[in-house]
Amino acid sequence: MKIILASKSGVRKDILDKHKINSEVIPSNIDEDQVKESLLEKEADPELISKNLAELKSVKVSIKNPDTLVLGADSVVSLNQELINKPKDRKEALEILKRLNGQKHFLISS
Repeated sequence: MKIILASKSGVRKDILDKHKINSEVIPSNIDEDQVKESLLEKEADPELISKNLAELKSVKVSIKNPDTLVLGADSVVSLNQELINKPKDRKEALEILKRLNGQKHFLISS
């Protein structure tokens, strides 16, 4: 049985491959920033945001692949209940690392 991974995460694909799980990557191409903004406006916490993104990814890909098992996944980083988005470039990545350095933060995966 082959499954579809509705995520561009190379790490997740590697995990499936390592365990000899036949899989194909089909990204959902949802606008994650738009979804996050909408959920933050409704005061959703990082865990709920991660779960919603994972579900949206799997549903979108499932619609086009109704007879295949689809795995949706997402991870977010939270610092003091504030969502830390993926950096757009190296400069922003360095700024994020400086903010996280020495601070208790969480990686939430769904």
